[in-house]
Amino acid sequence: MEAVPLLLSLIALAIVSMDLALAIVWNRRARYTWSRTCVVFTATLLGAVVSFALDQYSYLAFDGTAQAVLHLIWEVLLVLDSTFILGMIPFFCNWVVARPTGKGEKSLAFIAGILYLADSLVWIVTKASVSSILQYVIWTLVVLYCIIVMISQWKTIADKSIRTMCLTMIIISFAMLPVAVSSMLFPSLRGISISLVSLSYTIAILVFLFIAIARLESQLEQSEGKKGISFEDIQSEFHITEREFEVILQIKNGLTNKEIAYNLNISVNTVNNHIANIFSKTGVRSRIDLLNLLQEASW
Repeated sequence: MEAVPLLLSLIALAIVSMDLALAIVWNRRARYTWSRTCVVFTATLLGAVVSFALDQYSYLAFDGTAQAVLHLIWEVLLVLDSTFILGMIPFFCNWVVARPTGKGEKSLAFIAGILYLADSLVWIVTKASVSSILQYVIWTLVVLYCIIVMISQWKTIADKSIRTMCLTMIIISFAMLPVAVSSMLFPSLRGISISLVSLSYTIAILVFLFIAIARLESQLEQSEGKKGISFEDIQSEFHITEREFEVILQIKNGLTNKEIAYNLNISVNTVNNHIANIFSKTGVRSRIDLLNLLQEASW
């Protein structure tokens, strides 16, 4: 029974390693600002899983002073990683549903992270049951908030794959709720519960990244088949940036500003600014003029 948390954490470690590899591939292909953040987020999650696995191994392999010192090291690292992950979850959730994160949400995420860090440090020093329960309460509240966001934005999510991702996250979150409650009532189950939660969400992230990469590859294939121009050609002629070129490709596919914002994971105002810059650089006044210009270009 004592080896179960270690076994589950090793499985989670293998999965989150794949998560990080896919996140790096996605970042290299997509080159979005958030894709880089996703790499950092996944790397931090990997660090948390490694710290927990090493802590479980130290508990089984050592005793006495060595065990106590190693446990303290791994637990502090786990707390720091978990604090970062906790603060990032609302941002990640909003990004998935293409919803801007407001200043109030940013402040609440920061406060939740600080409260969790302070309470976790108290837990490390005192091992008070109240501190342990508060840790679970903070995590539960953050997760429930994200579930509310996903449900409230459900009708605005046009992509079926993203809907599937959100539904998966919601189901996993509710499935893990009894696990969290059991850990509050029976602290001896803490190790197993953390392992199960880590395993569940790393699998969900793996599914999400597979969907995101497949969706990105499909978009790139469609763009390559329809664009008839290269970035190098239009950049040298009009000094268009890479992001502006992505917007142009979306315009060629007949997408609205809102659809472009959704596909590129940026706000509609940002799309409007990009289009205004494109019109200014190319000397056109409308989308039709822009498309005609591109069609008639010698390159």
